[in-house]
Amino acid sequence: MTTKARTSVAVAAWTELNDRQQGTLRAIYDIDQQIEANRRREAALGRFDGRPAVEWRRIDFAHEPGDRRLVGLTDLQSRLDWHGWDNQGNGSTMAALASRGLITRNTRGTAFGVMHTVALTRAGRAAARAGTSLDNGAKPKAGLSERAWEVLALLWAVDQRGQPLTWNYSGTIEHVLIDKHVPPLAERCADGYRITDRGRDFYRNQHAAHTAAYPTVTAAHPDGADAEPWPARADELLGQHRKLYRALVKAWSTARDMQLTADSEAAAEPPTPVAVLPAAVTEQATAVHQLWQETARQRAKLAGEHVEAVRDRAERTARVYAAAALSVFHAAITKADPLAGLQPPNDADTWDEPPLSLRGETGIHAIDAAVKKLHAAAVGAPLKRRGPAPKRRPARTQQPEQPPPPGADLAALADYLRDQTHGGTLLRRLHH
Repeated sequence: MTTKARTSVAVAAWTELNDRQQGTLRAIYDIDQQIEANRRREAALGRFDGRPAVEWRRIDFAHEPGDRRLVGLTDLQSRLDWHGWDNQGNGSTMAALASRGLITRNTRGTAFGVMHTVALTRAGRAAARAGTSLDNGAKPKAGLSERAWEVLALLWAVDQRGQPLTWNYSGTIEHVLIDKHVPPLAERCADGYRITDRGRDFYRNQHAAHTAAYPTVTAAHPDGADAEPWPARADELLGQHRKLYRALVKAWSTARDMQLTADSEAAAEPPTPVAVLPAAVTEQATAVHQLWQETARQRAKLAGEHVEAVRDRAERTARVYAAAALSVFHAAITKADPLAGLQPPNDADTWDEPPLSLRGETGIHAIDAAVKKLHAAAVGAPLKRRGPAPKRRPARTQQPEQPPPPGADLAALADYLRDQTHGGTLLRRLHH
């Protein structure tokens, strides 16, 4: 069976789950990976745990009896609670995941009763990885770990400015870049650490492979900014679109608060006159209150007009921002020039409504699924929810519900696309 075939089976297993089941499987997977990372960290420090994986991969799920005042919440319950999934449906969700062969269930005794535990199967781990990973499965081999490459990139960057890396101590440099390489890639100096000639050669020769393997690590191109495959100007322009939109949303929120305050003042009841006050004083107080209400009505009217005007501008700006982000996203997928047709934001009153075309996919399920969902909401055709909606426990001090900012769905799509493409990350993920 090929890697592609295995991946398609895992993606199919993930997509067959409803929203709640996916959220639960992801929470289990995140804890599983955290446990694994902690074991590697401990082993690197010489503290080895000889327990078999069938034991240390067990994750506490729920205690029985479930008196949380006595036994509290498990880590898994806390994560589910954060996302609104921690309720009476947890048991049936775990049963559904177990029936699909994605987890196994077990129990262990405690001082107060029984702890129910869960563990990912190989199929469950593959499904969670395929559904949530931002890698396309074709990551090239790299000689350094992600952290070691990140530190070497820092050494290169400061060296280009003629400076050392002014760190007092770095285990990564000492144990990896120095001890594990002959000649070493870095060396100690009076002010900290600096890259060696061997390190410079390694960085130059291995830059392409390591930036492809670790697309989120910022590593300057060895031939300078002009050689970068992703122009920084694209990020700058999308940043300008986002900045204008957020400024308009802030102005809209301020104007709306002013309108609500003025409406409240206009509807305020006049103060109850004190019987012992002279009639002239009472009449003056009444006149002042009426004038105060009249000016409040005028302020409310002006603020309301301002709210609507800023709302329209914010929605237009959000749509332009989303269209620009979609254009840049498509350029990253196709290795096209992201600056082609990309313009700075223009807050003109007359404009042509830009289309919000979603063209092509990355082939990375987690990204494509998120983009599809956000795009559907942005164009006014949200996808149907699969399974029950999450229900978060209400806060003790309930705040009045606020309306969403104008253009919020459009901006959510644009922000997600910008985050994926920023710095050429998506380009490096897709095109090695």
